[in-house]
Amino acid sequence: MRHPKTTALLAAGLALCVGVCVASRLSAKHMSIERTPEGDATVFRDSVVVTDGDTRINANLARMYEGKGIALISGAVTITNPDAQIWADSARYNLSDKTAELFGNVRVRQESLDIRAPKLLYRSTQKSVLADSGLELENVDRSFRLTGRRGTYDLKDDVGVVDSSPVLTWRRDRDSAQVTSRQMFWYEKGARAFAHGDVRLKSGSTELECDTIDFFSGPDSGQALGNPRVRDSVSRASGDTMTFRVRNGALERVTIRSRATGEYRTEGGDSIVVAGGTIDLRVAGGAIDQVEVTALSSGQLIRTGKGKSEDRLQDQELP
Repeated sequence: MRHPKTTALLAAGLALCVGVCVASRLSAKHMSIERTPEGDATVFRDSVVVTDGDTRINANLARMYEGKGIALISGAVTITNPDAQIWADSARYNLSDKTAELFGNVRVRQESLDIRAPKLLYRSTQKSVLADSGLELENVDRSFRLTGRRGTYDLKDDVGVVDSSPVLTWRRDRDSAQVTSRQMFWYEKGARAFAHGDVRLKSGSTELECDTIDFFSGPDSGQALGNPRVRDSVSRASGDTMTFRVRNGALERVTIRSRATGEYRTEGGDSIVVAGGTIDLRVAGGAIDQVEVTALSSGQLIRTGKGKSEDRLQDQELP
């Protein structure tokens, strides 16, 4: 319903927008005044543009509540700035603190990364986004995906933090490597993931557990620190430090250094227990396929069949 003093109120509404936003500007092809349960709203329709510093918001419709300093924006909402481009079905924009709550099919695109969530809080001043549910980070070639229930992403420094149920997955096949932890960081500039707290890397039947993992996606390799240990259905090994390599999305190799120990069960059911300077594990089909020991310090073959015995090993390559 049009207010009897439409022209005067429209002018007042525009003046208030400039006053609240300071450097912000709002324009559209059509403007009107509507009475709503929330109060009088200045309504902007068709080619709506909100400019706030280096941030620009485009949409089909915006309802501005002058008294509250809030604009409800809907219809193909797009936010662009030098750091990212953002899409959403609708947004609630706070004109004073320059934050936008984004709803419905929210997607943030950087040069090589997509961020998705059912809803996001975009903070224009801090150049960051925050999600409290269903957060997903994925590189544009879809080779990995980081998900979690809650997290933030700094658009200026290209650093993401997922601090609730983070899961990093190399997207390939059923043997794809997957990392879970209590908290996970993603550094886009270095293509680096850092997982901390109850870390578990799983690929097929092989599992690596430790306190922290530092992974670089360029060489597809990483380091496991803090009581690292690895196992599958027939093998287990541990040591002071572990490095690992991922190939085609699956764990391919684990190298254990310093006080390395391992136990390996042969196809015949016998057990081989070894200790050495380095233990190298090759993984194929999601299971440990080959074990090599360098600088063997001790080794035993424990026979479990008839005539049980313990034999000292001298070979450095295990069957």
